Amino acid sequence: MEKKASFWKPALIYGAIVGFVGILLGVIFYIMDLATANWTSYLSMVVGIAVLAYCLVAYRKEYLGGFAKFGQIFVMALVIGIISSIITTIYSYVLYTFIDPELIDKIKLVAEEKMMNNPRIPENMLDDMIERMAKNFEPKRMLTMGLIFGIVGNAIIGLILAAFIKKEENPVDTAV
Repeated sequence: MEKKASFWKPALIYGAIVGFVGILLGVIFYIMDLATANWTSYLSMVVGIAVLAYCLVAYRKEYLGGFAKFGQIFVMALVIGIISSIITTIYSYVLYTFIDPELIDKIKLVAEEKMMNNPRIPENMLDDMIERMAKNFEPKRMLTMGLIFGIVGNAIIGLILAAFIKKEENPVDTAV
């Protein structure tokens, strides 16, 4: 008995899972006052990739009968990435606008300190770089860039994961 290949239901479910795991990590880091620590973004990325991989394998097993082509997995990864990016962008908007509007200033201050402590940046360029960076820390721009980079990043990760997760049926087994 062959399973019916559904698309939108698992895409919404898995996109919500990946998005809410990202929010959960963000809330934990915020509560622990680690929102400005560099390592938290790396940890979030690793956890996000692991959850996305798990969701793609579950999609292949539960909705595609255990077999999936590269394109099927990639398109699902892309849609999951879009949905999760929208969810996390909404969370970020609420966080930066309503919950803690000063958080952007804290993040900006940490970034400025890193630039000032970087010996490779000439002093005559420092003011210009800080000014350009300040424009990037406006909430609207941060959210737009987060959404764009979230989707593009998930597309790249989806390409890589799809290469490993795909599992095509063996034509010899089906001919019998």
